[in-house]
Amino acid sequence: MKLRKRLSQHFLKDKNILRKEVRVAGVRGRTILEIGAGDGRLTDEILDAGAEKVYVVEKDERFAAVLRERFSEDERVVVLEKDFLKMGIPDDVEVVMGNIPYYISSKIIFQLKDTKIERAVLMVQREFAEKMVAKPRNKNYGRLSVTSQIFFDVKIAFPVPAHLFVPKPRVDSALIVLKPKGVKLTEKEEDIIRKLFQHKNKMRRNTHDVEGKLAEKRPRELKPEEVLKLVRAHAH
Repeated sequence: MKLRKRLSQHFLKDKNILRKEVRVAGVRGRTILEIGAGDGRLTDEILDAGAEKVYVVEKDERFAAVLRERFSEDERVVVLEKDFLKMGIPDDVEVVMGNIPYYISSKIIFQLKDTKIERAVLMVQREFAEKMVAKPRNKNYGRLSVTSQIFFDVKIAFPVPAHLFVPKPRVDSALIVLKPKGVKLTEKEEDIIRKLFQHKNKMRRNTHDVEGKLAEKRPRELKPEEVLKLVRAHAH
């Protein structure tokens, strides 16, 4: 079946990596939601590892039909022919998994921040993963790092080279593990973070109402918890 470029479809051809993903996710006895299941190769490994139930989300109607046929005999599998970004996550989902399209990675990830899931285990572009986990003063540190670390405990499980995918993407990937912290930000607070990191190397001038040393630091020097403190002081 011809893969659709506009949906950024790339399939992992290495079964060992698929199994490693499943091990990291800890699926045994859990209810899983898989984003963008494609032809079901990761789904197979999730089921083999003892998942109790798997919601399989697939936007492409051709692959949704393949999945319905492939798993028609397995009552643990529920195929949802939907766009993940336009649906709610079922209440019983404990772990979210997926080799997700690069161009909507941040939208998918930030849709998970307010959920009650235990964790998400997602394959993303390696550079994107490195930005998510970057520390203050690192060249990759910026708004994505701060917001990711405010909302989630985030770590990189392992890198995955591009040649292990079909078709081969232009960049390497990495598997990330996210655990929502349950932190909520208002639109105003998120907007302050966005403005703060538009000029992340400049000293801030309008921070006279924030106590201590925070006002003397550049945004790229602030830890996520310091950014949160600053933002909350400004927003109220």
